[in-house]
Amino acid sequence: MNDIFSFYQKYESKVKKTTINWRIYTLIDNGIIQRIGRGKYKLGKQKGFKPVVSEEIQSLYLKLKEEFPFLDISIWSTKWVAQWMLHIPNNYETIIEVEKGSEENVFYFLSGVRDNVFLNPSKDILDKYANRNESIVIIKNLITDAPLQDVEQVKVPSIEKILVDLIVDTELYATYQGRDLDSIIENAFQYNTIKKDTLLRYADRRRKKPFVKERIYKNENK
Repeated sequence: MNDIFSFYQKYESKVKKTTINWRIYTLIDNGIIQRIGRGKYKLGKQKGFKPVVSEEIQSLYLKLKEEFPFLDISIWSTKWVAQWMLHIPNNYETIIEVEKGSEENVFYFLSGVRDNVFLNPSKDILDKYANRNESIVIIKNLITDAPLQDVEQVKVPSIEKILVDLIVDTELYATYQGRDLDSIIENAFQYNTIKKDTLLRYADRRRKKPFVKERIYKNENK
């Protein structure tokens, strides 16, 4: 923001900050620059993360909201990031995150209506008991103030949240580590506008900000 202000002052020494703010808004609206954080911008049009929400995901979400109408629920599929991997997995996981303390209730409810449902599973548990020929549903705790968005009336995580979780939860997302994680991060930044402030704020909520920051910048500096 200070760089933009200094740029305009070179040509209009008496220009007001309110005028510059309006010009920035116009540049964003016209797709000339995009906001990537508080007071931070880069050239190019804003590219929002809009995953395809399958009928299965929609159905699961609606069942949960019908049973638990006042519960904060987020749902997503690892299929959304598989397109950016070097090695495409044979199967995908549906990740359902709910408020702390409600995980068991949601687990027992879903276990009564479908198979292959797991509550905070370890890699060993998944390796031993998960049916890899069917979609796997994993229930875990939703971190307070996690960045979420609405897609087709379904609450899903933002791309910033997904990246942080893939980086931090190495055991749960074992399939998505190593060179595949490098590829996911690289492509996520290429095809989406990543708000680094949002990403690092969520990483801080998970008490992993330095670790996540190092991992993200490692990818950027390649």
